[in-house]
Amino acid sequence: DLLYRKELERWRGRFDLEIRVTVDRASRGWHGHVGVVTTLIHRAVTDPAKTAAMVCGPEVMMRFAAQELHAAGLPTERVFLSLERNMHCGVGWCGHCQYGPALVCRDGPVFRSDRLAGWFGKREL
Repeated sequence: DLLYRKELERWRGRFDLEIRVTVDRASRGWHGHVGVVTTLIHRAVTDPAKTAAMVCGPEVMMRFAAQELHAAGLPTERVFLSLERNMHCGVGWCGHCQYGPALVCRDGPVFRSDRLAGWFGKREL
């Protein structure tokens, strides 16, 4: 399944954007790039001083994407990650969305990667 198919095609027609799409596993008829999204990062970051990255998706993918972005020269303050957590109250009282010292509903859901670096990959946060 490819989300935003019409939008992707429209964006491809712009001169100020470069759109790259990849799939983990290709089905019959797919002629695009095959591989995890992190394999595209080294080609996407051409000028780290003028680049910012916004990443959303499964936490394991965001962790590896952040590592690749940093390896490509992007400073941690220019990498933003959108966390999704099971939220209950939505105002920071119940703790269902706690991630390390942060509450996603109150302090996020978008965080700079340097704020999350020590918490990625840890269980039972």
